Amino acid sequence: MRPGEWGKITVREVEPGRFTATTYIRDEDGKRREVERSGRSDEDARRNLLRELRSRSAPVTAAALVTDKTTLSELFAIWLATKKIKRQSVTQYRRGWERNADKQIGALRIREFPTSRGEAHLKIISARSAASGKQLRTILVGMFGLAVRYDVIKVNPIRETETVQVSTADARAATPAEFIAIRAAIREFCDRPRRNGPKPGRLLPAVVDVLGSTGCRPNELLAVRWHEVDLLADPPTMTVTGTIIDHGQAEDEDGKPLPVHRQDERKGGAPPHTLVLPALAVAALTEMIGQSGDHGQVFANRDGGWMSLANLRRALRAALKEHDGLDWVTPYSFRRTVATVITGELGLAEAQHQLSHARQSTTEQHYVERRTHGPDVRVVLDRYASGKVRD
Repeated sequence: MRPGEWGKITVREVEPGRFTATTYIRDEDGKRREVERSGRSDEDARRNLLRELRSRSAPVTAAALVTDKTTLSELFAIWLATKKIKRQSVTQYRRGWERNADKQIGALRIREFPTSRGEAHLKIISARSAASGKQLRTILVGMFGLAVRYDVIKVNPIRETETVQVSTADARAATPAEFIAIRAAIREFCDRPRRNGPKPGRLLPAVVDVLGSTGCRPNELLAVRWHEVDLLADPPTMTVTGTIIDHGQAEDEDGKPLPVHRQDERKGGAPPHTLVLPALAVAALTEMIGQSGDHGQVFANRDGGWMSLANLRRALRAALKEHDGLDWVTPYSFRRTVATVITGELGLAEAQHQLSHARQSTTEQHYVERRTHGPDVRVVLDRYASGKVRD
């Protein structure tokens, strides 16, 4: 077997209702190791084992020890192998390193990259893209933290570099009139006759109606399956349990981009989140049953596969581009709109629970449109301006 490959998977029932799947894998360090995972069924155990094999990183062994002769590119590879992160995060870090550091600083050794050189390089990258600069600083902090743990250096030189600030636009929510205009524009776009091929944006109206009435993350909504929707319950509910990983966001062991696929857990490993469905979402999902049935994924593409969030963005831009004042709308705009509406009517705590944020500050800082209105203090200010003193 080549490094990263595994052999035949064997599944056996170790006790009633408990199965164990076992195989051998040749890790990236060349060593052959046995790996096993358990589950409640034959298929569950096999699936858990495959998930472990696909996300497996090679153990850092004595052969990969960090020394003062280790180059930064070598240090990056060792550091990345120690990270217990999802495949798409590995891909993002690797692409960021290859684009902004590998050729520029990768051949330098650890002691040849003091704070001053790190500061200068980060300024160059940040001038092109603040987000890239911030990501590279995070990578370098982790890498040199590993070098400190191996006693190659005493302090982490990157921690003394200036923090890269990424400016973010204030949250903007759609007004009721804008939401009506958005829905009308989408319906108009989807109803346009076409000489050849299917109508554009087939799923767009239903997706936008559910997003605009739940505040769900777009890529988590696209991962919903029909058995997670209960339109006959009182009240009707929908439970989000996974997320869509778009094409090219993650790579396989050979560095080839993976196709659009479902990740069986939510962002950050958050637990399943059940949402009570308003009438607009119930109507949209009921219409979807008439289009595609009530089995498998709710928003299946024309080939029966998972819908891409990138395709959703393109369809939304195409639907709104001819309408003045709506070019700012993205799939995430509906999440901010829901947060703002709930905060205005029921308070910030309810908005946090609806969006399933672990911290209320996340909801307030990034998802609620800031609207201020001063109190009526005319009596006090008029008295002050007239020189009167309160008895």
